[in-house]
Amino acid sequence: MKTKWIITAFCLFAFLVITAGVVVSQHEFQASSAPRATQHFHVIGIVRSVEPNGQTMLVQHEDIPGFMPSMTMPFSLHGTNALHGFAAGDRIRFELAVTKDDSWISQIEKLGTDSEPPARVLRQFGENSLEPGEMTPDFALTDQNGKTFHLADFRGKVVLVTFIYTRCSLPNYCPLMTKNFSVLQENLTKEFAGRFHLVSISFDSEHDTPEVMKSYAELFTKDDSSWTFASGNKEQIATVASQFGLVYLPEAGAYTHDLRTAQIAPDGRLVHIWRSNVWRPDEIQQRVAEVMHEASFASVRHTSSTLPNK
Repeated sequence: MKTKWIITAFCLFAFLVITAGVVVSQHEFQASSAPRATQHFHVIGIVRSVEPNGQTMLVQHEDIPGFMPSMTMPFSLHGTNALHGFAAGDRIRFELAVTKDDSWISQIEKLGTDSEPPARVLRQFGENSLEPGEMTPDFALTDQNGKTFHLADFRGKVVLVTFIYTRCSLPNYCPLMTKNFSVLQENLTKEFAGRFHLVSISFDSEHDTPEVMKSYAELFTKDDSSWTFASGNKEQIATVASQFGLVYLPEAGAYTHDLRTAQIAPDGRLVHIWRSNVWRPDEIQQRVAEVMHEASFASVRHTSSTLPNK
């Protein structure tokens, strides 16, 4: 009897060991066979400016084979102050990490100092852009259905405007703005249906025709009643872009550009401009709620003031 018990226990132990080994082996195989989520590119370029926060620099870089042609683009670091040791004119070599949703400088080193001035420098529109509280001038562009629309068409609603171009290759620039707007549309529809409108404006006038914008829009939304994908000629886009301080420059079939996302109140006043990609959909949703509350309060106050005294 004792011998039978020992044999049974040994068999059970052996079964557990074999099973555990199979599970571990399967786990190791899955981990090793999983595709790499991050691509790495080695880049050489010249620093043209460094943001005061030390997290972003504008780099005039050479061709990045398999990713993008030579151009001038902003690049960021995550959670480090390494850029504080760099300045405009520094010649650098860095590793660019790119995922489906983000990109950043993972390693960087200084090679020397460039004595040649840049051939072209981005124009700064800061002195001409709108300030919060100012009325946003009306503008006319073409939507993804080929119809002309005016900003004034959305008066009475909170309007959110951002700038993109459909061929943008950096996942945390134009693609991120569009993904964030997709989240915003879904969330704002639940809370403020019919009281807001999103406008994504392309500054790539030659490529981003209404047909291209329509195909692009269909990747992110099935509801164009609250989200317009706009295009226009070069003069129209330049006028609108300057109002919000957007900087963009065509270069080698792509664009050097920064980012602007603006919130406009129901009465047409500019509420706020986000000048980077660090805003979150929930942050803007909260600001929209605040503006909606202010607008409702102002409406009630106006109604009360117009009632006859008893």
